[in-house]
Amino acid sequence: QMCIRDRYQRRVRVQNRKQMKTLIVLLSLLALTQAACHAKTTVTSAELRCVFPQLSIAKADLYAPLLSKRLAEIGTSNTCEWAAILGNVGTETNGLTEWRQIPCSITYCGRGPLQITGSTNYEFCSRQSLCACPTIYTNPNIVSDDANIGFGTTACVWGLLSGRNLNRYADGSLAGFRTTAEIINCGHTGCTPNGWASREAYWNTANKCFGN
Repeated sequence: QMCIRDRYQRRVRVQNRKQMKTLIVLLSLLALTQAACHAKTTVTSAELRCVFPQLSIAKADLYAPLLSKRLAEIGTSNTCEWAAILGNVGTETNGLTEWRQIPCSITYCGRGPLQITGSTNYEFCSRQSLCACPTIYTNPNIVSDDANIGFGTTACVWGLLSGRNLNRYADGSLAGFRTTAEIINCGHTGCTPNGWASREAYWNTANKCFGN
């Protein structure tokens, strides 16, 4: 009986060691696919140019405080959230250099950092105090002509338009980032967002720039 018990205990110890090794491997893989999130409520001009090197210094200096103010209003508070936002913005606007859809052949074409599109969405955001953009439905061009209004629509699209704040998905994982891209581009999950490879590349760059 003693031998049987000893053999059983040895098997249990071996199984426990195997399970622990498996857990370590899984945690290591998770660490490789998920960035660390650090507290961050604002973005600097230098950080914008790190993520978007095509952006001029003058534009980065103008945009950084406006973007920081608007996204603080929807509770953006860590580097993973900022990386997800800039990952999408980068592809939507060629690194914040093209604020209007090309070509823009309809009245309510895509405009602004997250390319708000469609009359219903323009009207929705025009009624949100968070956006502070009451004239965009009657004057849609202002979204691409006025940086402050444009970033107001960014806060609306990211924080309100889908009925949920997309920061909730920006947990540092690629899967979480993809969810934000699907909702931004398709309006729902389970799709392939346009420019996915570009979005992922900008996201990876943003994570490096933020030290994630």
